[in-house]
Amino acid sequence: MAKKALLIGINRYKIPGADLRGCVNDVENMKDVLTQMYGFARKDVAVMTDFAATTTAMKAAIGRLVKDARSGDVLLLHYSGHGANVIDASGDEPDRRDEILCPTDLDWHKPLLDDWLRKTFNRLRSGVSLTVIMDCCHSGSNTRALLPPDAPSIPRFLPNPLDIMESESGRKLRGKVQGSLRVSTAPKRKKSDVVDADIPELLVTGCRDTQTSADAYIGGSYNGALTYCLVETLKAAGGNISYHQLHAGTIKRLKDGGYDQVPQLEGRAAKFDRPFLALEP
Repeated sequence: MAKKALLIGINRYKIPGADLRGCVNDVENMKDVLTQMYGFARKDVAVMTDFAATTTAMKAAIGRLVKDARSGDVLLLHYSGHGANVIDASGDEPDRRDEILCPTDLDWHKPLLDDWLRKTFNRLRSGVSLTVIMDCCHSGSNTRALLPPDAPSIPRFLPNPLDIMESESGRKLRGKVQGSLRVSTAPKRKKSDVVDADIPELLVTGCRDTQTSADAYIGGSYNGALTYCLVETLKAAGGNISYHQLHAGTIKRLKDGGYDQVPQLEGRAAKFDRPFLALEP
């Protein structure tokens, strides 16, 4: 049995005006929790930050994490950075869009699609426990202009060229955002923030479809609101907490802190009451 993690945090982007502030802190906070509370060896916690987190490097590391896992292993993938969307090349209408993660060298024409993530996670071997935490925006509803670097809170959503065109022209984009990382339907997610879905991993996303995840000054430093509140919830419980309890506790801390984002928990319902980062039964 092995415990392995891949933590990706991107503050610095090769896109002017896109830099964030709390993503590297998110990675360090998660690494401390994993090594101090959950028995992960430091050598088994891979960290990728800023300009090292290219599209090629991220895909290789994520693919390797899943491919090398064997039954009985416990894995965690944590991504902290921008989320965005692009035109869906395989859709029925040209103005449909796909959700993406944003590596430091984001290429709008060759993005890291959530379709690729779904295919990769679906290759997970039986008996492997995979937890995925996405502290970013996966939303087509909130396309906001980039804010100045000293703003108290910056949304982790990176407007793509279509969003900029929409803002400048005053003409709203048609179609809807396609997402395959979360396989549940929009009505299910609207009804509940905890969704039973047939995916091999347990997935925590930063916010609802209609919200953005915050990059903010919290606790004396810049952090992702989701990661900060999640880590504080784990610490308060001494590490002894179920996914259901972690989700509820994180929501409460976000609400108490004045953040309107509500993280989503998605996966097979039978796993929700298992201890965080527990072995597969």
